[in-house]
Amino acid sequence: MRCPGRPSRACGSQAFHDAVYPASGVVEVLIETKVLGAPRTRRNPRRRNPLGRPGSADLDKRVKEAGLKTIDLKAEWARLAGQGGGPGADFVTWLRRSRPSCYLLLSVRTVDEADYRRAIRLAEAANQVMDACGLLCYSPGDGSYGMRDVPTHLELDRVLSRVCDELRQLG
Repeated sequence: MRCPGRPSRACGSQAFHDAVYPASGVVEVLIETKVLGAPRTRRNPRRRNPLGRPGSADLDKRVKEAGLKTIDLKAEWARLAGQGGGPGADFVTWLRRSRPSCYLLLSVRTVDEADYRRAIRLAEAANQVMDACGLLCYSPGDGSYGMRDVPTHLELDRVLSRVCDELRQLG
């Protein structure tokens, strides 16, 4: 979805987001979603890992992108609201208090324990910049996938519930 009036400094063009509310006017809520990790297929037979691409392989880039969008949107929101252009001495407090609310929702297919731990570490990093980050981790098993536990504050259903509550309050 195009986020009107929010130029992306990284590429100099309009920024695209998964979901913003409301669809026009000043953005109140940003929801960024990412699905990461892919099984090995016939189309990528040279993949070194027989279990496929690790879910955390590009996660650091996605977290940085989402964090920079959050900072940019919150600074623009403050400018448009006449509240000044950015943070004071405490950057994290400014991020938490500033509008719009920004959420990152991640679904990560992890291939091993190291990939799983890295996904959690990067989701924790995203949680520092975003208003909340929800994480769903799953791993291949004996012909099926198994869910992996994540820290309570990163549980996807809890973060989705928070997003829904906020949208109800706005709507």
